[in-house]
Amino acid sequence: MTKKLSLCVAVTIALCSTVARAQTTFDWSLLEGKWAESSENKYGCRADNVHQQFEVSADRKTLVLKNDRRWRMDNGQEIERYSATIISHAPNVLVIKYGLELKDIPDEYREWEMRFIGPGTYRWRASAWPAGRYNNVIGVKCAAK
Repeated sequence: MTKKLSLCVAVTIALCSTVARAQTTFDWSLLEGKWAESSENKYGCRADNVHQQFEVSADRKTLVLKNDRRWRMDNGQEIERYSATIISHAPNVLVIKYGLELKDIPDEYREWEMRFIGPGTYRWRASAWPAGRYNNVIGVKCAAK
């Protein structure tokens, strides 16, 4: 093999390796902005709906969810700010696990997959559910900041 061909092969391998690595990394900028969730065909960004922002810790191990007001959960608990451990991530997916600050949540509803399905849109799936099954909640980006 000539030196030129060897160099060409080496550069091609390096570029392919870089592209492959880039495709396996989560785009953290997906979490930026103000978000709301919609279900039952209701507009998510309406004024009477809870809006939230996501903050990721510097070590990318914790996701903090900050609501713009107190939110009453199905179990009666009211929360404004809560967090989850980031279990894993892929190009458009975060897998998180809520901590004990969210009370009375069964174990099968502590770990969730947050899958970004398009620009400014995500869906939730409990990790305990079969692959491909999602709930009826759709997260929508309401504002860039």
